[in-house]
Amino acid sequence: MWVAATLAAVPASVTLWSVGAQAWCGEEIYDTPPGSTGDALCNALVEPVVPWALLAAIPLLVVVVGGLAGIRRRDRRLFVLSLGLPFLLVVVAVMATLAAF
Repeated sequence: MWVAATLAAVPASVTLWSVGAQAWCGEEIYDTPPGSTGDALCNALVEPVVPWALLAAIPLLVVVVGGLAGIRRRDRRLFVLSLGLPFLLVVVAVMATLAAF
């Protein structure tokens, strides 16, 4: 179950990375005014690639580290939480990003 959740977290993180990058850096036809929030976030997080890639990898890291910790500690609640919460985080983050930008 942990391996399947880990493998499923990879496309979830990629989706978060892709949607966030496109929303913040603008794939729109219109130009945003200089100094807008989307431009500032794009220049600070997405353009350098590494900061946004690290942020988008959080769901994958939570599944891997939390799931492994739950297995090692034999804590069923931690295990279930670490397998379910990252996917909820991705859904909420994608919806919030699409709503905001």
